[in-house]
Amino acid sequence: MDVYLVPVGVDRHDLYCEVSSPAPTDVPASASSSLWGRMTDAFRRAVAEGEQARTAGGDPSRGRIRRTITRKLAEAVTEQRLLWHLRRQGAARLFHPDDMTAPDALERSRAIITADRDKHRKRSIINGVLLVVSAPVALVPGPNVLAYYFAFRTVGHYLSMRGADQGLSRVTWTAEACAPLTSLRQALDLESPERARRLDEIAALLGLERLPLFVAGVADRPA
Repeated sequence: MDVYLVPVGVDRHDLYCEVSSPAPTDVPASASSSLWGRMTDAFRRAVAEGEQARTAGGDPSRGRIRRTITRKLAEAVTEQRLLWHLRRQGAARLFHPDDMTAPDALERSRAIITADRDKHRKRSIINGVLLVVSAPVALVPGPNVLAYYFAFRTVGHYLSMRGADQGLSRVTWTAEACAPLTSLRQALDLESPERARRLDEIAALLGLERLPLFVAGVADRPA
């Protein structure tokens, strides 16, 4: 699995990867009427809807609340994609800017994953409680996007926590310097639209189609 330590600001980095499918393959579809079976089924539908929203954009024919929820699903799919896939990995290759050492890159990546593990553990507990409280609404059978969202948050944070644990304790990491990532850091200082053009060039060079959208979204967040 290839993972990229991407510069997103002044001495700020985030981890990024691109995979063909965002859905965790070890969360089987279930015909069970149990709480967990219905949650995992709703989770799969939530992931699919979030991915559709990410690739196709919002559907103006949907209501405002539904568009808001699917937009948040799309954001969460992008954010948690790496951790979901880490759960089934035994080895990963970390590409990092070539103006930093491999030990520094690995240390920064470990710090990011540790923070993600702690965040998702806390959120999985909080959202699990909220799901139980909202169960009469969230688990109504049928195409209920609210149910998808509640189940997604509970199951998604739990699986992300597991992925972070895997990345910290069982994945063997190797590090490789990558000059285009150093160029990406330099591109962040450019004004638009030159910055956008340069990010597109770097993404094409790395073969990472969605990288510019990821950088734009993460760089705009508060440090």
